[in-house]
Amino acid sequence: MDQRIRLGSVAGIGVAAHWSVVVIVMLLGWSLAAFTLPDAAPGYAEVWYWVGGLVAVVAFFAGLLAHELAHSVVARNRGVAVEDITLWLFGGVSRLKGEPRSPRDELSIAVAGPVTSFAVAVGFAAIASGIAAVGGPALAVATLLWLALINGVLGLFNLAPAAPLDGGRVLHAFVWHRTGDRARATAVATRAGQRFGFVLIGAGILLFLFGDLAALWFVFLGWFLLAASRAEATNELLRGALAHVHARDIMSSPVIVVDESISLDRLVDDWFLARHCSAFPTVDAMGSVQGLVTLRRVRQIRVADRSGLRASDAADPIRTIATCGPDELLPEVLERIAGVRGGAGRVLVFEDGSLMGIISPTDVQRALDISPLRGDPHERSVDAGSTR
Repeated sequence: MDQRIRLGSVAGIGVAAHWSVVVIVMLLGWSLAAFTLPDAAPGYAEVWYWVGGLVAVVAFFAGLLAHELAHSVVARNRGVAVEDITLWLFGGVSRLKGEPRSPRDELSIAVAGPVTSFAVAVGFAAIASGIAAVGGPALAVATLLWLALINGVLGLFNLAPAAPLDGGRVLHAFVWHRTGDRARATAVATRAGQRFGFVLIGAGILLFLFGDLAALWFVFLGWFLLAASRAEATNELLRGALAHVHARDIMSSPVIVVDESISLDRLVDDWFLARHCSAFPTVDAMGSVQGLVTLRRVRQIRVADRSGLRASDAADPIRTIATCGPDELLPEVLERIAGVRGGAGRVLVFEDGSLMGIISPTDVQRALDISPLRGDPHERSVDAGSTR
């Protein structure tokens, strides 16, 4: 199930918000209305503090969106396609289709976000100074100064040399440029990210023990960085191990399909139990693939409720399943899985509109298991062309 709310698009780039944004909106709005703004600009009615807090939160997320849009626009200008932007609990993320082609491209994409945040901070500070100079409302000045401060902090924090922060991308680009080894650059940046995560967690726990409840945010941020940097390191290992593997190399073929109109009881007895597979593409009367029914989905339906249901009722629609061509490289195919919600990690392989194969998580794991046996493809090509 997609946990994001589509908000529209900006400059042709889709924008969505994760449900966790609601949490930060409530916490930030309450904190600003109850503490920050009353302390900075006393003497106003409570309702005005809530108005100021809500306006500040909306403007804060607008600044986050500007930060991510800067990444996305520069990436697109550098030849890297952009999937979309998602705002969530810890900020925002731009999903890119592919990787920068050079360290210079990566550096440009990485610094665009912090530079934009600093520009937004300067803009808010300038407006606050102007309002203060003409004797404007103190509450408006306090709200604008908070926005200037938070955007400046956002820019500085993101420049920390730790993946997956923007500073980690800068570090990655620097090491990549110096060594020419992208995998080594990833290892350096992700190790830095893990260390920075541990530092934040340790600092948060220490400050919390001294009575600073807000320090728990450091713990959450540290945990997030730790998890994200480990995931990035794992992803790099996957890309390295499967860099030269095509979909046709690991797909299961031919594919056993099932008529979408058969009953679930028959599906269980004649397909899942008899054929020892855990997923089957469903086809209509014309033989066209309409979806994918998985053992996981069927198990979620109570036995008593299966009567009268068909295979199509338990199948994920084809639009929610990752698909690819047989000659596509596996790392790009795996990235596509992250963008869909159906199929339980499986990919359907098509060629000229015909179903050629299916890739399951087990197929990918087997490819990883045997990847050490493949050796370096460049070395194999040299050995194959040599005479002894």
